[in-house]
Amino acid sequence: MAFPAMISAKALGAMPQFVLEVAGEKRLAKALDAADLPFQFIDERSGYISEHSLATFMHESARAAGQQNIGLLWAPFLTVADYGAWGQYVLTAPNLHAALTRASSVMPFHSSTDRAWLETQGDTSRYLYAFGLRSHEAYADIGFSAIGVFLSIFRAYLGPSWSPSAVLLDFPKVPNAQDTEDTFQCPVIWNATQLGVVFHSSCLSVPASHPASNSIPTTVQDIARERLGGPPKTFRNQVAEIIRLQLSSHEVSIETVARSVDLGVRTLQRKLETEGTRFRDIVNEVCIERAAELLALRSETISGIATALGYETANNFSRAFKNARGMSPTEFRKSQDVRS
Repeated sequence: MAFPAMISAKALGAMPQFVLEVAGEKRLAKALDAADLPFQFIDERSGYISEHSLATFMHESARAAGQQNIGLLWAPFLTVADYGAWGQYVLTAPNLHAALTRASSVMPFHSSTDRAWLETQGDTSRYLYAFGLRSHEAYADIGFSAIGVFLSIFRAYLGPSWSPSAVLLDFPKVPNAQDTEDTFQCPVIWNATQLGVVFHSSCLSVPASHPASNSIPTTVQDIARERLGGPPKTFRNQVAEIIRLQLSSHEVSIETVARSVDLGVRTLQRKLETEGTRFRDIVNEVCIERAAELLALRSETISGIATALGYETANNFSRAFKNARGMSPTEFRKSQDVRS
């Protein structure tokens, strides 16, 4: 069964802040709402979101900011340094070849479908990228953004003024295409078979310009811990991840979850049925898991937790929690006190 493509929320990078500064808070909120993403993504980009939501946010951001080719505007400001442990692992490689190899190897922690790979033939090398949702109307902006992120790796080793031999774009020329070469400071090949960067192979051996740090190096295991082992592997877990995000905005519904993964409600229900579960069951499980986390915070009242999780009354919440955990919220909180 084909599952919707998921990507780390860190892929948003500086995009929300860019829209906030250019278009204002109300238009940013509108773009996030259209993509079914919580407003917290201005400051916090944790967990995984659907690639459909990421692409929709880009499309709506362009409308909100009144900007054509918005991906070109923010591409110079996007960097893997904003990707947490993932970016740290890549940027602390000993040379550019190792950095690109690392980026390719840990891509499964970044996205469930995206892939990146290095091709070398003589003096010419290409670093290529495949995005899992090419059919979206915002794909050109996604492509521009991806090139901007990858160039941040090259320039971390080759210097901020370095430019590639060419940029490959696997989509038709966009309006105002002249801005593209100005942005990437190199020739641009449109309708290429792959999206990527072309450069001289000698660049691969260039060592890191930054001195080795005395701190403990970032490892693949650090990425796995930060990103919970990678994107959700089942459709049920993908739905659960989206529900966790929506809990923060108190607007969990099957309609918004279905829209996030670009499916109809009935199709979503059928996919869950094939995995032996229902939407309501997943909502209950996610709410109870979150409730257990909140109960560990002594500052949170039981009634406040009930309200935050969307229960009509504290009694309804207490019954649901006891049915799931075999003890009331009060009893659960006491048990946590004993353990601590």
